[in-house]
Amino acid sequence: MSSKIFKISMVAATVAASFSANAALYNVYKYDPVDSSSQTFGSAIQESSADCWGTTDCSTTHTSNHQIGYEEQRFLQGFEYRNEAPFLFEYGYEFLEDGRDGFEDYCNRYLDYADTLCEKWAYRQYDSGYAKEVAGDYENVTAYVETTRDGTSSNNTVINALDSSAVITGSYQASGSERTRGFVNGTDVPVLGDRTQAFATGNGLTVGSVSTQSTKYSSDYTSKAAVWDGTTLTSIEWVGAEESSRSMPQGSARDLAFVDTNGDDAGDVDYAVGYNANSDEIPVAAVFNLSDLSDVKTKFVSKYSDDEKYLNSLLTSVNDKGFAIGTAKYREANDGAYSNSLFYVPDVTASSLSSKSFSGDIFFKSANGKAGAINNNNEVVGAIDYERHRESNGGKPRAQRAFIAPIENAPSAITERLKNRAWYLDDLTNGSNATEPNNSFRIIDAADINDAGVIAGTAYYCAGGYDSSAINASCSSGASLVAVKLVPINGATASNISARPVDKNKVERQGGSIGVWALTILALFGFRRK
Repeated sequence: MSSKIFKISMVAATVAASFSANAALYNVYKYDPVDSSSQTFGSAIQESSADCWGTTDCSTTHTSNHQIGYEEQRFLQGFEYRNEAPFLFEYGYEFLEDGRDGFEDYCNRYLDYADTLCEKWAYRQYDSGYAKEVAGDYENVTAYVETTRDGTSSNNTVINALDSSAVITGSYQASGSERTRGFVNGTDVPVLGDRTQAFATGNGLTVGSVSTQSTKYSSDYTSKAAVWDGTTLTSIEWVGAEESSRSMPQGSARDLAFVDTNGDDAGDVDYAVGYNANSDEIPVAAVFNLSDLSDVKTKFVSKYSDDEKYLNSLLTSVNDKGFAIGTAKYREANDGAYSNSLFYVPDVTASSLSSKSFSGDIFFKSANGKAGAINNNNEVVGAIDYERHRESNGGKPRAQRAFIAPIENAPSAITERLKNRAWYLDDLTNGSNATEPNNSFRIIDAADINDAGVIAGTAYYCAGGYDSSAINASCSSGASLVAVKLVPINGATASNISARPVDKNKVERQGGSIGVWALTILALFGFRRK
């Protein structure tokens, strides 16, 4: 952010200085783009269960044992590469064929920003994004593990997961019509359909989706959740849905876990989570029991089947304890925003799936959230609205910050370290003990976390550091988006936490608006996760 946008008050600066002796919980490491005109985004972290907080100093091993997967991006996506349908909406392809007008219509109806902001949002998403792909430019996104470029393809490669050997599960663009092709370790998943996605791999299985061209509209696609057992594909049927007019049923398996069903490691069952289409064709958060691949059943999180209230819902991550996290997009305004609300399912093995909201002040009623990942210690990371002004009915989008939150059944060592509450990650990088220049970063997304507590995310980077330690401090040199890795500082405890101060005396540039900056983040950032 330019220093012309905000000025830090003397009061905030004084308060900020008073925290300088306190200690951080994480060091922040950045991953710059190869092309200086591009941006980088953290997407996955190598699986590991090392004790970074105690017996292992992971600051010395993070580049080998906790490798980050990230993506360098030249221009906006418009139609997110990880989504089977535009806007994760059964009518998404109808909006897509109308070009910029379709994007603007979606913004007006399901975001409801001020007209001028929806126009700018649509211009960024389409003219500065999807239109370039339509014109044949498929080299927008390049994938890296640490600083090594993935060689699977040069076309729009995304990383959805890294295993303990840093093997990639992801997808790339094979052609204009085959927009996504899933792969594991550089090998394509067996293709059945016109497009595939691969999101997670484990216990000999890979989960994702297969998409098939509509029989009625050549520009449209339907999709089904998919499981590959080696070369054998199982596609999971919709629940009462069918292609109707421009309503295209969709389904996808976004993550996979080997869940301990009875507490003794002897009754483990593979479960996948994601979404499936119900009889109203809307995408609904779902769990798939994979114990019998000849008969995979869908269990919906029934709360989100209300098509008058929710536009879509999905589960994005599940752990071996059977906890899963997700988001639900409201169809109508929810206390000032058409929000994407965060929730978690405490037991994916239950016959009836219940959902719970995250607790803590940062998860206010209308907050837009992004569900990043949950590890086996029940630590959840993601992003949440930091600002609280009205978005809908002619408002403007809110700025976000990355968070970490322990949920129920988290080990006592975790809850004690985090004081049994949710935090903005910016609060946990504030302190004089960090060996990295932590005040150069404001963390806006956390996409993944491993069992060692190492986090892959994205931050605003300010060369030379922000003007103060305030969470909303300005950057005199101008900030840029970079992928970041947050590594626990060995020996850090709850006593080291010192929340960043908040500057209450911000002054906006004449003729400018923070809404434009938030729009840029929405356009560049999308819904990124592991």
